[in-house]
Amino acid sequence: MRGVEERVIEAVMRQGATVDSTVPLGPGDDMAMLAVGREQVLVAADQVVEGIHFVAGTPLALVAHKAIARNASDVAAMAGIPVATLACASLPSEMTPDEAEALVVALVKEAGGAGCPLVGGDTCVHRREGAPLSLAVTILARARKDGIVVRRDGAVAGDRIIVSGPLGGSFGKDGMGRHLRFTPRLSEAHALVDTLGARVHAMIDVSDGLGIDVARVMHASSGARGAPLVAHLDAHRIPIADGSSLEGALRDGEDHELVAVIDASAPVPPTWIEIGSVVAPVDPRGVAVFLITDGEASEISKCGWTHGNG
Repeated sequence: MRGVEERVIEAVMRQGATVDSTVPLGPGDDMAMLAVGREQVLVAADQVVEGIHFVAGTPLALVAHKAIARNASDVAAMAGIPVATLACASLPSEMTPDEAEALVVALVKEAGGAGCPLVGGDTCVHRREGAPLSLAVTILARARKDGIVVRRDGAVAGDRIIVSGPLGGSFGKDGMGRHLRFTPRLSEAHALVDTLGARVHAMIDVSDGLGIDVARVMHASSGARGAPLVAHLDAHRIPIADGSSLEGALRDGEDHELVAVIDASAPVPPTWIEIGSVVAPVDPRGVAVFLITDGEASEISKCGWTHGNG
């Protein structure tokens, strides 16, 4: 049986297919795109929930950082420019007024520092004891002056696959890992597009694991071209974070590094690492991601982490 999260995403994608011309890009990418007059407005929403995205006792300043930063990372994946945020908070009944104010102060600080000031939202307090803290953030962004918006669906056979940094083990054994402290790769994304322009064919924020997130790019690009594409990732070239493993790099998620797909002729910038390529499949298995280890291929299209149950 498929998990709840997967079923919800599939339902949203089906419904989103009916949007009109005011929504040139609906569900299925890191952000949706709205046509507002002559402007392209990018919008996304994400949440952090105690017990799922952070452990009990996590300092509120770190919770606020993650809530804002994971949304800013979606902006980075589109090479967008952050504009503003809104936040909705469901607070535990045990939270004190001082703690609630400290959370707001932290959110305002983090949002301002990311270039997307907090401009509104909503708050409620749980009526039952023991309910978790939950923050849902919506972020707005605009397109670059050159009009380039990097989507997931532009990969073609022959492209190179590159990553912005090491992967794996972000949550940490005690839950207090770098998933609470990461810096969204906004500057790296813009430097990449500044250098390569339209030769950056696709990009995605690695939030659920390298395997499943690269598979999302292959599926989106295959759908756009009407022909299946396959990613080959070189096991020996994938950068692994200190204390993690190749398995962790493929599955753990919460890395919030960027994977970009660039033209075969494009140079790999010094701060990025080439980890594979896009190919046209030669067998009936169709869209997939394969890990190549010393010439042996294993499929990793579902290597990642989801919130749903089975």
